Amino acid sequence: MAEKINRSCKRSYINHDKILKLQQNLVSKDYNQMGELLSVFGNPTRIKILDCLAQTDELCVCDIADILAMDISTISHQLKNLKMKGYLKKRRDGLTIYYRLSIQQNSKEALNFIYTINNFNILIK
Repeated sequence: MAEKINRSCKRSYINHDKILKLQQNLVSKDYNQMGELLSVFGNPTRIKILDCLAQTDELCVCDIADILAMDISTISHQLKNLKMKGYLKKRRDGLTIYYRLSIQQNSKEALNFIYTINNFNILIK
């Protein structure tokens, strides 16, 4: 239970049940994981890459660079970040590396976020 802190706030009624419930809800959530997910979505290129990969089985770096009309080095850098964070898997076929979404939990959360964004865009048009 949280330590009681003296505050200068004056209120006539304290809803202890509400405060306790919210404190317990905070403890039950993984805010580090949420922060990590939000950091991934802090970059529009990473969002676009995940969105593209959510719509197909796999893409190579050149495909993604062509789709997004960006330099291969920029795409490679973002793919490396996404792979390091567990959002992508890769496979090599000769000199070509193909990327696909990982089936880990954080990728599922990323897909849910992309789905929400796509539906939100439909709603605001």
